[in-house]
Amino acid sequence: MFAAFIRIVLGFALACLAAAITQVLFVITPADLYALDQDTRLQRIGFAWLVALSAATQAALFAAPFALLAIIFGGMQGLRGWAYYVFVGLGIALAGFVVLYAGENSGQPTIANGYAVAAFAFSGIIAGYVYWLIAGHRAGGTYKPQRSTSPEGHSDYDDQPEEDTSREHLKVANSSLMDEQPVGRVGVGQGSASMSAVPGVGKPH
Repeated sequence: MFAAFIRIVLGFALACLAAAITQVLFVITPADLYALDQDTRLQRIGFAWLVALSAATQAALFAAPFALLAIIFGGMQGLRGWAYYVFVGLGIALAGFVVLYAGENSGQPTIANGYAVAAFAFSGIIAGYVYWLIAGHRAGGTYKPQRSTSPEGHSDYDDQPEEDTSREHLKVANSSLMDEQPVGRVGVGQGSASMSAVPGVGKPH
């Protein structure tokens, strides 16, 4: 139980960090970093890392209630497929975009454009997939029905179907022999007795 809790917390934290890094990469693209000289590139990477940490913290605060409900539901239902967590991450990211858009002032630049929507959507997909890799694929724990074993270590049901089918022809053969056995053992004395029981048959006149 404690290990599952650690996986959930770690998966959620890394999912938020992955979402923040994805959004930062939409602003500071790898192509832009490649075009810079080495010193400037290192400075820009450090700045991008700080921005990603700040964005991850904000994303965690916003997404925590929704993610908690989704994690509880997925654990109760035993949902271990990646699609469920990817769609949950996508939904939370788009909800965050709507909240930011609704809180804009009229005089400020808007984020209502296709590039921003793509950045939020892709970050949500990445976050959901990262969480699935760490904790989602083991949602609900594992359950394996136990089967009683004999002292030799074999299960009660081991090799039962094979034994029945492999000995079926022996049962048929034995039943046929039992049907034919009385006929084959009819002696001469029995045959004479049956003949003498018939009138006019038995002793010559």
